[in-house]
Amino acid sequence: MADRDGPGLASFDRFRVVYSACCQRLIVLLIGVQAALQPLAAFRRQSICKWFALIVSPVILPGLELTRGRRLLTTVVVRSAYSKSEGSAPRLTPGADVMASFFESQLDFIYFFYGLGFLLLGVLCLAIANQQNSRSAHMRLLGLFACSHGVLGWIETATVVTADTAWLSAIRTALMVISFGLLCEFARRGLARLGFSISALTYVPVLAVLIFAGYFAGLDGAKVLSRYLMCLPGSLGAAAVILADRRVPHQDGRTLMACIAGGFVLYALCAGFIGEPAPFWPASHINQDWFLRETGIPIQLLRGALAVALAALVWGAWGQRLMRAFNSPRYSDYLKKQFVGVIATMAAILVLGWALTDVLGNLHRAHLESEASGDSDLLVGRLSGAVAPADAVVRLLAQSGDVQRMLTSGDQAGQSVLDSHVAAAEAVRGMIVDASGRVVDTSERREAALLGMPYQQSKSWFGRAMVGDQGRDLEIDPITGARDYVTSAPVRDSSGKIIGVAMLEKSLDPLAGDLRHFDQPFFLVDAGGLVLITNQACEILRALWPRPDLVPLRLNDRIAGHPPALLSHEVFGGEWTSYAGRPSYVLRRPLPDTSLSLVLALPATGLVPSRLLGLIVTSQVAMAALFYFFGRERGVRDRVQHLRRVALQDRARALAEQAATDPLTGLFNRLRFNERLEHELISRQRTGRPFSLIFFDVDHFKEVNDLYGHPAGDQVLVRMSQTIAAALRRTDMLARWGGEEFVILLDETDVLAAAEVAEKLRLLVAHMVFDQVGRVTASFGVAEVAADDNAETLMSRVDNALYRAKLNGRNRVEVDAPLIDAAALSPVD
Repeated sequence: MADRDGPGLASFDRFRVVYSACCQRLIVLLIGVQAALQPLAAFRRQSICKWFALIVSPVILPGLELTRGRRLLTTVVVRSAYSKSEGSAPRLTPGADVMASFFESQLDFIYFFYGLGFLLLGVLCLAIANQQNSRSAHMRLLGLFACSHGVLGWIETATVVTADTAWLSAIRTALMVISFGLLCEFARRGLARLGFSISALTYVPVLAVLIFAGYFAGLDGAKVLSRYLMCLPGSLGAAAVILADRRVPHQDGRTLMACIAGGFVLYALCAGFIGEPAPFWPASHINQDWFLRETGIPIQLLRGALAVALAALVWGAWGQRLMRAFNSPRYSDYLKKQFVGVIATMAAILVLGWALTDVLGNLHRAHLESEASGDSDLLVGRLSGAVAPADAVVRLLAQSGDVQRMLTSGDQAGQSVLDSHVAAAEAVRGMIVDASGRVVDTSERREAALLGMPYQQSKSWFGRAMVGDQGRDLEIDPITGARDYVTSAPVRDSSGKIIGVAMLEKSLDPLAGDLRHFDQPFFLVDAGGLVLITNQACEILRALWPRPDLVPLRLNDRIAGHPPALLSHEVFGGEWTSYAGRPSYVLRRPLPDTSLSLVLALPATGLVPSRLLGLIVTSQVAMAALFYFFGRERGVRDRVQHLRRVALQDRARALAEQAATDPLTGLFNRLRFNERLEHELISRQRTGRPFSLIFFDVDHFKEVNDLYGHPAGDQVLVRMSQTIAAALRRTDMLARWGGEEFVILLDETDVLAAAEVAEKLRLLVAHMVFDQVGRVTASFGVAEVAADDNAETLMSRVDNALYRAKLNGRNRVEVDAPLIDAAALSPVD
């Protein structure tokens, strides 16, 4: 029957190996395709991977289980397929696990993006609050909430790249409660404006519950309750306030306001309902770990995306209000271009910043992984060098003829051979065991009483040697802590039949003492993760990863219970994970032909400044870009306002000129002349400088209008005023007094000089030839200001002079003289 089963079992083994290899290659191919397509369609690919895993996992996973122990897949798939720990979280599908591992490696940049999004939202709200009057305090609360939450996100970044501490966790919890309190206050004041009054004393029981939860459930419990009791109602209240503002008449950007309200509703779901795991419902089932398992995406990434979207929407709504307020096409066009430019630039900066951060981190990762590989080679070499002589000597001992005769005929001549081989291998004990597990000979005389007793059958080194292999094992005394390496080899007779086992036991305490000063933490563990040799003295005989089934071997562990394991899960190959609460690269390397593994942990101390440098560069470039865009926007706004002020000034100047200018001739009008006359009179009283007036009008101008029409008369007035204005000094002033009458103010001119000027002007007018009209003449009156003159007396005297010129025949100049009675100036019959 055994002969029939033998070929069948061999065929099944061959089928198992081929089938398992095909399954592994298929999984590797699928993971490679998914990683290549990951930037394109994460959510769709996520669903495809889940459906694919649901359909084909019953076929593929058995093939993976058949070859447990072969590291042909990536660490994350091996962990997902090979995990046997009881009570573990539900395993992810291969696609979701790869995506989750990718995002986990980028968690520092995700928190940076999360913090940057909220800081942008906060700074924008504070800037809007500074430009508003009625709602400045209202918007300032929202800005302070976003800024404090952004700082919280950047503190989370620091905890990802460095070790988390109790005081840092307490600071994060306090800052989270403060930020959610600001959000609740924003909602409370907004609802009060709408008529829903909520007392500020409501915060007292909420804070009492949070303190109670923090004391009994830890800081994570307090965080979760702050999300339930503050973030969730605060976000929903903010959404209600914003929707109410949308209903206000003439509110700008109503669609954007509705989108902002929707963003706060989504934030209430992502931040107020999905939080840290806690030992109470619903946080025990619906939490950020559950979300990561279901989607492969950290919830922090969605929160950051919501913050960036809210910042863009708030900016867009405020931009629409600015465009409505300025009502400038140029400014509106620039704001639209700026919005698109900022979105595109920030997206490019974040993508390039992530690439730079990843490149810098990968450079150090590669260096650290290479260092870990070199250190592991060194440690494995030291271990192999320490046990290799014992392995070689035990093989020679098993081939010794004296040992063969001892097992076949009971000859005790092999005793000296055993002692010499024990001395040659520097072993602490040697033993010859027959095929039944009975001790035939031992180098320890204290164990002579054990001769003939079959107590070695259960030893692993005995079982491996009896099947023809060399047995290797590590034994440790839980009381003394002595660590011994046990090696065995089969003893064969002349026909090749295994008739017994030769065993040597060598102490590894000297080697462990030499390696105690190794600069990096290392652990030699068995298949279950029990630490046998390490340079961390307090971890001897403890599980390196969680082993609830392991009975504590140390007395203090039996009293105090299991201490927390240094690793959160079993590691296969090389993996970036948390070691003792710090980001580290953990490398597990199995020792050949044994069930032992060497685990090396290298803290990512140099990785922190490498990736942190990328984050700092990204933040600096992002802030520089924002300063440029918003500074340029402020410049454009100031330019538009300046042009608007200039236009208003020009318009006012034009109106002023229009009010002071005669529309027909373009000369100053009577109003403007009176202002200049008052100014000159005041100056005359102060300085005593003289000035004179010339008052003239066109002779018989009514006849010109009657004969040739008013347009011809207007042309006479326009051309004459232009000609006379060109003949005057720049300091003189020519104004139209009314109708065909004109007045000239001659600065610093006495009456004689003014009379000469009037005569020149009379001759100039008399020699002018006008179209249709021909020649015309003008009469001039001249007067100099007197000490007791005012505007009325001076104008009366110059008007009197003009009247005398009219009476004396027109086309002449008359200088001011004592006022003549009109009856006296009448013609004599």
